[in-house]
Amino acid sequence: MSIKLRMLGGLLAGLLVWGPLQAREPLPALNLDLEQTTVSGISSGAFMAVQFGVAHSAAVRGVAATAGGPYFCAGRDAWAGAGVSRAMARCMQGDPAYPARSIGPEEQDAMVAATRAWAANGLIDASSGLARQRLWIFHGYNDGIVKAPVSTALADYYRHFLAPGQLFAKEELPAAHAQISASCPVHPGGTACNTCSSTGGNYINSCPAAPGSEQAYDAAGSALQFFYGPLERTPTPALGGQVLAFDQAPYVHKGGSPVEPIKVSLAGTGYLYLPADCRAGLPCRLHVAFHGCQQQAEKIGMDFVQGAGFNEWADANRIVVLYPQTAATSAVPITPFNPQGCWDWWGYNDFAFDMTGRYATKEGLQIAAVWRMVQALAAGQGGAPAPAPAKTALTLVDAGATQVLLAWGRAAAGERYRLYRQGADGAAEQRLTPEDYSDTAFVDENLAPAGSYRYRLQILGADAQLRPGGELEARTAAAPPACDPYFSFSQGRPVTRDNRPTTQVCP
Repeated sequence: MSIKLRMLGGLLAGLLVWGPLQAREPLPALNLDLEQTTVSGISSGAFMAVQFGVAHSAAVRGVAATAGGPYFCAGRDAWAGAGVSRAMARCMQGDPAYPARSIGPEEQDAMVAATRAWAANGLIDASSGLARQRLWIFHGYNDGIVKAPVSTALADYYRHFLAPGQLFAKEELPAAHAQISASCPVHPGGTACNTCSSTGGNYINSCPAAPGSEQAYDAAGSALQFFYGPLERTPTPALGGQVLAFDQAPYVHKGGSPVEPIKVSLAGTGYLYLPADCRAGLPCRLHVAFHGCQQQAEKIGMDFVQGAGFNEWADANRIVVLYPQTAATSAVPITPFNPQGCWDWWGYNDFAFDMTGRYATKEGLQIAAVWRMVQALAAGQGGAPAPAPAKTALTLVDAGATQVLLAWGRAAAGERYRLYRQGADGAAEQRLTPEDYSDTAFVDENLAPAGSYRYRLQILGADAQLRPGGELEARTAAAPPACDPYFSFSQGRPVTRDNRPTTQVCP
């Protein structure tokens, strides 16, 4: 077959993929508070969530990254997308065919310097916006695709900008590379979630919340309650919102002009979960959920849109969930080379004449497209206050081996909070929050694994009166085992360090 025919075949296949999966509507104009926007992602979606959160930090208040790495991780290897193998070696580290390259102090300094320089030049929002964000990280210790040091590097990057108490990292579950969901099986006609330590399929796994527990770990609930305070979860069969398909084409531009989404590796159709209250015009908030490679709707249908776990937390809490979609493309040079449908975290949409790293700024073609979607959704903004919290009392949201994640709701404007901790060994009570602390979540750090702690919240009202905000006990998880998983992309399966197929996982 000639090269021209192969290219034509690839283009036709791409156009078929780009076609609508179902009837599409325009994005509705809703009453959204843009400053309450949060984002999340798995794998390439985690890299995109970080990029979007950094680029638009003035609007994004929370970032959740499952199996992701730091901002601009590809570095100079992102020039025109040409250094993908080197970017994989540094920013994934799990395929023996691409020997791992560490993300050390020099790389961290370069990423932070780029962030500050691009902010100063207006290519991304001011880096001061990062200081108000909350960062939620998940890494399963059986993940051989994106290794643990990459997630650690994400935490290290963000610590240049965040104050203590704003970063939670969960790494104690035997999960493989997947979105961890408590909404399994997903939906009628969909594919059920994989077991916790499995790699592949739709990359949506179910994990026990703790060893021997019958309760599923709820990653979406942990992240969203960190961002928004205690929330109510609607059981999947009782969901009252709608999943809408919308046309992504109006939001995709290149060189200042509209362009077919397929040409920047985006699908023609995106999806939206719209709670009934939000459709009725009540004030709501927005969460953007980025799927991972091979999780686009053209590949796994509606499994991620309806089974990632976010809709159940969005339904009763006035949270709209936007599910933008990529497309797998390979008809170079008509489309980027992106055969797995990944989000652009290594510059595949950039050309040699573009600034290295453009893809990670507000000018990045995919970031700009999603931001236009966000702006369209907020076009009906009425300025009304955000919905009241589901509850105001001190709540245990999650716990790792060395961290406890606590949240509470704001009952009235002007409140300040004092959070205290006491060890189970009878140690003196210690105040954790600084003076005039006004946030409604806090991550207690540097704790002992499998330890018990008691927490107490005091609320200082605008009238300068103190009142109790609740007390609770929390126990940290056991430390995760020392695991060293790997995954071969050429073989499509877990392997050992020396690239031999294996079925062994860490318990």
